[in-house]
Parts: sequence; structure tokens; C-alpha cells
Amino acid sequence: MKEFKKIFKKVNGIEILKQYCMAHVILFSLLETAILGLSRKSLEIVRLAVDNRIYCKLKKKYKGFISEYQQKEDTKNVLHEHSDIVWVCWFQGMEHAPKMVQYCFESLKSNLRDKRIILITEDNYKEYVQFPEYILEKYEKGCFSKTHLSDLLRLELLIKYGGTWIDATVWCSSPIYPDYLFDADFFMFQNLKPGLDGQCTAVSSWFITSCSNNQMLMLERALLYEYWKENTKLVHYYLFHMFFQMVIEAYPDEWNKVVPFSNATPHILLLRLFEEYDEAIANAVKEMTSFHKLTYKFEESDTTIKNTFYQVLFGVQE
Repeated sequence: MKEFKKIFKKVNGIEILKQYCMAHVILFSLLETAILGLSRKSLEIVRLAVDNRIYCKLKKKYKGFISEYQQKEDTKNVLHEHSDIVWVCWFQGMEHAPKMVQYCFESLKSNLRDKRIILITEDNYKEYVQFPEYILEKYEKGCFSKTHLSDLLRLELLIKYGGTWIDATVWCSSPIYPDYLFDADFFMFQNLKPGLDGQCTAVSSWFITSCSNNQMLMLERALLYEYWKENTKLVHYYLFHMFFQMVIEAYPDEWNKVVPFSNATPHILLLRLFEEYDEAIANAVKEMTSFHKLTYKFEESDTTIKNTFYQVLFGVQE
């Protein structure tokens, strides 16, 4: 029970239960928990089962919308342009960002010198994109957070301009990386088999490269906008990912063109951030990938632990 309470607090369990109630899967989740127990592994299996149930409900609801959208879709005379822009967003402005976000932003500027890095904030995002009025109204009423607004923002920016969206918590460790990460018509990091087994979603949205007017992103945007026409709350934190799984199934040929790159590799450093630094491991991880998905959500006391990956890699040793 002690471990359960710790996990419940860490994952913001109250908010998850609210989402389960909204999705009408709370009884299902309680039944699964009663059967499987409260261990960490059991709770992970419950989460996967509930996520899949929510996904199936959404897929059934929006199946007709996707079919109708594809019938009306006009792909003729649509421009698909590449861009060297890297889009990064921190709504409060970089001067008010956590140190980790600032470290990550500086790493992009240092290592992506041939790219135009544009920082999007609360003050300037309307200079680049326009959202439907009902989207802005629901955002201003608190129906969804800045996190979800950034999901919509990356779609609008990439559809209109093309380029690469990189989350503000992505650290770039080297100027050497595969060309396709930025030059491909489309790229996202993916869940790959066997890790994909049991998962209802296959993508990560923290790094997206796209030419303008990408077919898959346009359907993703249409699905999210249709959702917000009818709803005032987010049914699942990873709604973007669930809808994108439907997009993959709608455009399998387009998705098969995407270079497969596991999203597990860029998370290795995150999982060791406050462990004792090991130079051999650090070098090996940086050879595997130049982009590392990190987080700013950790205890301040963790940053004072001596000789960790965090302290060494970010030069904050006292």
C-alpha cells in the first residue's frame, strides 16, 4: 500500500481518476486493479488496459469522421515545402523557464547552427498561427492546459510552415546527427516492437519534422478540432497520440515511409539523470542519439547530489 501511495502521488492519480470518470472507464479500471493487485507492474498493466479501452471508444466514435474526411480530402495543388526552422515553445518566455529548459534551449542554439530556431511564447504565438475562435475560448476558460495548447500549436506551425518541432525539454548533445531527422518529408520517434506490444499508441510527439501541409498532420488537426467542438475537458492526457494512431491506420502507406527510430533510446539519459555519472555510459548514449528527452519536473534536492549525470553533463558541480 505504501508503494501504491507513492506511485499514485507521482503520477497525479487524482487527475487520472477524473479522466477515467469522464471516459466512463472508472469501473473497468477498479475491476482490473482488484484482479491484478496494487504492485507497480500490476498498475502498469491496468494503465495499458484502460488506455486501450479509451482508445477503442475514441476510434469507434471518430471512425465515421475519418472516413468522411478522406472522401472530401483534396490533395491536388497542395504545396509541400521543407523548412530549416526549428520551433521551440515556452509560453512564459525563456527568461522565466526552469534551468533544465534553459540548458536544453542553449544546447539547440549551440548544436543546430544551420537552423533557424524560433521560440514561441504566449506573447508571440498569434503572430505565427491562428486558432479557431472556439479553441481559444476553451483554452481561456481553462478547458485545457498550455500543454495541450502546445499540441495544437505544433500542428498549426508545421502544417503552415513546415520545419521541426522540438519540445523545450529536449537536450542536444552533438551537432552530428542523421540528416533525415530534419530533412525527411516526415519524421517522429516511435514505439517499436517488441516494446510496442501492448501499447495502443506508436509515436512520441516531442520531436516532429514535417514539410508543410502534411497529410497525416492535417487529419490529426481535424480530429482534435472536431473533438473540441463537442467537449470541454480532455478525456486523456495523450489524446494527441491516440488520434495519431488512427491517423497511422488511415494512411498506412505514408506512415511506412517514416524512418523507424525507437523512442526508448532518447529517454535513456532521463532515467539515469540523478545516478552517479559514468563516462563510458554517457559517451555510449550520446553515440546512440544526439537528442535526449528530459524533464524539468524533479526535486530541487536531486540537483545537489554530487557527481550525477545531471551535474556533470550540465556543468553544475559545486
